[in-house]
Amino acid sequence: MSIEKVLEKVDAIGVENLSKIEEVKSEVSASVEAAKAEIEEKFNSLEAKVAAINVPEIIRAPAKTIRGDVNRMVTEQLRNFAKGNGRVQTELKMFESVDQYDAYMKEASALTGSGAGVGGRTAYDPVFHRLRLANPMRGVSRNVSTDGATYMFRAKTGNAGPAWGYSIQNNGAATTEATSIWQLNLKDLNVQFPVRTAALDDIDGLESNIVDDMLVEFSQAEGASMISNDDQAGSTTTSTGATDGLRGLNSYGGANGTYTGGTISTAAFGSSGTAASDGLHDIATYDQITTNAAGSANNVTFEDIITFLHSLPQQYWSNGNKFLISPLMLAGIRGLKDDNGTPVFERMSPLVYEGIFGKLLGYDVVVNAYVDSPVSAGTAATTSLYPLYFGDFTRGHTIVDRMNMVLRRYDQVLPGSITFYGERRLCSSVVDPFSIIRYRSTATGA
Repeated sequence: MSIEKVLEKVDAIGVENLSKIEEVKSEVSASVEAAKAEIEEKFNSLEAKVAAINVPEIIRAPAKTIRGDVNRMVTEQLRNFAKGNGRVQTELKMFESVDQYDAYMKEASALTGSGAGVGGRTAYDPVFHRLRLANPMRGVSRNVSTDGATYMFRAKTGNAGPAWGYSIQNNGAATTEATSIWQLNLKDLNVQFPVRTAALDDIDGLESNIVDDMLVEFSQAEGASMISNDDQAGSTTTSTGATDGLRGLNSYGGANGTYTGGTISTAAFGSSGTAASDGLHDIATYDQITTNAAGSANNVTFEDIITFLHSLPQQYWSNGNKFLISPLMLAGIRGLKDDNGTPVFERMSPLVYEGIFGKLLGYDVVVNAYVDSPVSAGTAATTSLYPLYFGDFTRGHTIVDRMNMVLRRYDQVLPGSITFYGERRLCSSVVDPFSIIRYRSTATGA
């Protein structure tokens, strides 16, 4: 068969198929239209029957207030929820519209307004917490971290013993070369406290402020302990930590057994070893020319400050040195006047620094309220007060932190409350006792 005849037959088959497709489309369209008309007729009939049913109207007493409307709507929703099974929570619809919400708020304003139905809803300032004095030592000391429970300090002490001469000198002078070690256990500082869930729900931002304030309280506690605590004292002899807490700066020895005004003692490394009493170094301590004794007068003089400053060994004179000082001691020093009544430090550098304090004799001042007051109302024979430290704290003092601080939030410890728990581990130590000197203003017994 030739190609022309084949093509003619194919064309004929195509025309025939198109004709059949059109017939099917016409039949389907007619069936759909008939079904639609039948369904519409049935719906109209059903609507007419429903409209003919006589249903008595529920007579409901209108609420006297918008507040009553809202309360009734919530009550109905709760009743329906209680009848249902298999659900543990539901979302309640409080208001039908924005207008109803607005009316409700205006109506409720009479409860918190001026008493005559005039006024507005109480507005609340964002939650805040009072400022606390964090730990100033964090800004001056060297900070390291560890994941252990103890931390060992090491220091090269003594002298090699060099001697002059052309021949080789084998310890021409007596050698005292040695290495000193001491270690401290990381102390634990922790807290737990509950907060009512209702309070957390009602007060926006309360939880974040509680946690933030808790962290500053931690810093506040460690700041006090790093100055005044004596971790070697018995539990009945000190209120600043006893056998717990850190090794505070004031707990180090080195002061003269007998108060000697205008002189400074000698620094020394403490004993070497791993006992709890090892590493308690002697800090060179300057005695104020005239002791404050048990009185309220601060007898500091300009000569005291100059002598004290230059008592630091010269090899430790550095631009990074700082004064660590009590606020009252700073006030006493800055209040010093010459014979003409002119403030000494204002005359030396008038109005150079902004704020309450700047530099003192060219060195930065770190005010630390945990440092002792220069005066005491106690008995002078039993009290030593250290209102001022000076030196290179990055070399002389180290704070060791556990790498992670624990902060947890427990929902099921106390019903109706969220229990917060915080814990941190740390210790602190004087590392180089020669790089820091201390000022004593009040006499002590021998």
